[in-house]
Amino acid sequence: MIVDAAAVAEVVEAVAHQELMGRFRRLGTGEVWEKAPGDLVTAADVAAEARLAAELVPLVPGSAFVGEESTAAGAGLGALGGDRPVWIVDPLDGTANFVRGDERFCVMVALAERGRLVASWLCAPALGLTGSAVAGRGAVVNGRPGAVAPAGPAPLRVVVSDPAYQSDEDRARIAALAGEGVPTYSCGGVGVVYLELAQGRHDGAVFGWTTVWDHAAGLLLHKESGGWSRTGDGSGFEVGAANAVPLVLAPTAALGDRLLRAVTAR
Repeated sequence: MIVDAAAVAEVVEAVAHQELMGRFRRLGTGEVWEKAPGDLVTAADVAAEARLAAELVPLVPGSAFVGEESTAAGAGLGALGGDRPVWIVDPLDGTANFVRGDERFCVMVALAERGRLVASWLCAPALGLTGSAVAGRGAVVNGRPGAVAPAGPAPLRVVVSDPAYQSDEDRARIAALAGEGVPTYSCGGVGVVYLELAQGRHDGAVFGWTTVWDHAAGLLLHKESGGWSRTGDGSGFEVGAANAVPLVLAPTAALGDRLLRAVTAR
């Protein structure tokens, strides 16, 4: 499979600036609704996903498309298990932030083939952050090579699920980390957190959900920036599977194993 990574980046950034920034802090009556209780969607989500589908699929002839909003509307996830290359898209990660006027939102796009992540692109337009990765060829954030935080004696910065979405299990994991002396910080938009991880601004993360469009793009960016990740059962994240929670990210296997043991011990 051949993909023009620069052409994809142009599409992602154009959609982020035109469809999202064009509506940011300008949403009108009827442009915000719930697709499920507490789960917001906006006209920006829908417009961005429609445009990404229309412009990305032709860049890889024969490819399929899995987006958050089309899946919510009943399109399903079957393409993730097929032989065709598949685009995995979150057109607006951080919708609640977007609605509040908070700048921590992001477009996330990954390309996978037969279950393997091939490339990814992220754009947080209000923050001026962009990132991309190609499997085996490294990652770039704002024109610089991605690099996770170096291992060292400084106090850790570990991101955890936002309090608005924490389950009892999430709270138990946070308490377990506190018991290990690990400071935790609330996730304020997972796409932005992945970009920050690839800049070395956090040491790791413990996420209590594994929805594929929330993580595929960021996980490849993190891996190609030198990072380590595992799911709750100790295995790697699989694009077409129901992955075990939590999802743990770290700059090294040693720190990752420490975090994983702490949050899975019972």
